[in-house]
Amino acid sequence: MKKLILATMLTGATIVSIIIFTSFGCSSQGQLGGGSGSVGGAAGGPTLKLDGSIAGASGKGGSGGAGTTPPTGDATCGSQSSTTSREPPDVMLVLDRSSSMAWSIAEDNCYCSNDDITFSNAGSGTLCSNAGTSDCSSRWSAVEPAVTTTVTNSTDVNWGLKFFATPNSSAQCTVSSTMEVEIGSNNASTISSQVQSATLSLSTPTAMALNAATAYLTTLTDTRPKFILLATDGEPNCGGNPPSIGNDDITRYHGATDAAKAAYAAGFPVYVIGIGPNPGNLTTLAQAGGTKDYFPASSPDQLVQAFADIKTLVASCTFTLTTTPPDINNIWVYLDKNLVQQDPSNGWSFGGGQKSVVLNGSSCDKVTSGQASTVEILYGCPGEPPPPTIP
Repeated sequence: MKKLILATMLTGATIVSIIIFTSFGCSSQGQLGGGSGSVGGAAGGPTLKLDGSIAGASGKGGSGGAGTTPPTGDATCGSQSSTTSREPPDVMLVLDRSSSMAWSIAEDNCYCSNDDITFSNAGSGTLCSNAGTSDCSSRWSAVEPAVTTTVTNSTDVNWGLKFFATPNSSAQCTVSSTMEVEIGSNNASTISSQVQSATLSLSTPTAMALNAATAYLTTLTDTRPKFILLATDGEPNCGGNPPSIGNDDITRYHGATDAAKAAYAAGFPVYVIGIGPNPGNLTTLAQAGGTKDYFPASSPDQLVQAFADIKTLVASCTFTLTTTPPDINNIWVYLDKNLVQQDPSNGWSFGGGQKSVVLNGSSCDKVTSGQASTVEILYGCPGEPPPPTIP
């Protein structure tokens, strides 16, 4: 019997889609064919379907009418090919532009230069002990190249950008409902330009920013996996109702943690980068958003690495088929030639509209970490069990 194999080869960050049509697996007792076989008929022969059923133009024995014969040992598993490709995730970068982002990335409450004091819009401030040296870097001057490098080198991610607090706002705790850059492909230069031209001011209304990002992501109709990447240098300080500056919004008012929980419940895990030596209780915030802990960054190199690590974690484990599988009960998925069980927690599951296959749990981890290099999606034979391994 013939079996259609749809294979997506993964090699590092490069994805190559291939199709292999091969004989494999099912036994055959006869030949499908033209004028005189026991199945089919003379009037044009049978039409082969991927689900193994046979529609004969002449019905039984080829002598008239139209009919469909149940799958038999003579049925062919597939005669149609379809490409498959890895689907890029949507990631909304929610970026803190509060005044303290002008502080040194290695120290709190001090600046690397007088220009940073001016840039912070704080009016005054204290210079760090190593101010003016190459070892002193402000948080924002580290953010700019880290963001640019990440979005430029992540063509397999659809990025968007949301600042908080909202630029040009007169209120300390204000976040607009619009995104500075909406999710899209090939928008690295737009995001980089926004970050490089940004100014710093105001406070840290994290809950409002997360809620705005979540509301926006829910409006997207694509089936791609979606994430929020929050980069901030401190605990949210716009808690209460109405939000008021200086109110802890994690342990006292819980607005930020509630917003992270809501994002995760909507299907958008929240990854958190804590910029600076003492970013506060961001572990609680990350856990509320469905991720284990925040990523610390108290140096420019650490910040670049944090972005890179998160980019790897959100790498898509969704593989899109150009056609809906003809028989959803005959899909077999293999990871490095080993069968993956259908399991929404720790195996594979169908994506939206049953036009994609999603790897979950440890199966996804093996792909994103590079432990596994080949994903193969097979249309199987009706009634035949999948082999545990394939050649």
